[in-house]
Amino acid sequence: MEVAYLVPGEERYKTFSNKNGQQKIEYSYRAESGELFSCVSNSLQEAYDLCEDWLMRRHRG
Repeated sequence: MEVAYLVPGEERYKTFSNKNGQQKIEYSYRAESGELFSCVSNSLQEAYDLCEDWLMRRHRG
């Protein structure tokens, strides 16, 4: 997945199968500040939750 072209506020994700055949989500989000969040998770909701936690930590710090 090409994340270099994400504009601030944009997200991208794709579904893939790992070696064990489990479905995974590769998720990336470019914050308004330009910082990039990226993760691999078990579901899209889990990726959203991880990103939200990351965003909250960024605002507190």
